[in-house]
Amino acid sequence: MEKINNVMDLMNLLETIENGWMDIDKNIYINTEKGFKKKYVLSKPEEVIACKVGNCFDQVELERSVFKNLSYKFGTYFMVYYDAKKLFTHTFLVYEEKEKFYWLEHAWELSSGIHEYLSLYDLLKDVKEKFKKYNKIKFMDEDYLCIYRYKKPKAHISLKEFYKHCEDGENILI
Repeated sequence: MEKINNVMDLMNLLETIENGWMDIDKNIYINTEKGFKKKYVLSKPEEVIACKVGNCFDQVELERSVFKNLSYKFGTYFMVYYDAKKLFTHTFLVYEEKEKFYWLEHAWELSSGIHEYLSLYDLLKDVKEKFKKYNKIKFMDEDYLCIYRYKKPKAHISLKEFYKHCEDGENILI
């Protein structure tokens, strides 16, 4: 992996990544969810860079691998809405600098960038609103929306294993 010295270097790298995913046989899928539930596996950061494809789960793990070498305090978050008909999810990375909180986003094209907040609460509240809008959830029962702070998962785990890993993390109440 090329040397990344700061957050802007990381954002430039992320700009080369297309939204998609890799399956267990290393087949690449762009802008489709067909087969996703059964075939998806979490990519290693090196694989995301090599194939230039990753969904939010994969991109956050790439971001994590970079941030562990930068001097920021950071965390990774899994947001999930348990709707009766469909499961809505998103992962994202948050870091702190000079007593402010930053949401680093690339996978959601309309919110791509680095967003600054005065508190983690304000940040999570804003991501929650954008999550609702992005997924076109008109009437969201907030009792079914959860945010988990999660640790580094194993590579190549299935979608179900990834969800379980995230749900075993710290439940954040906002």
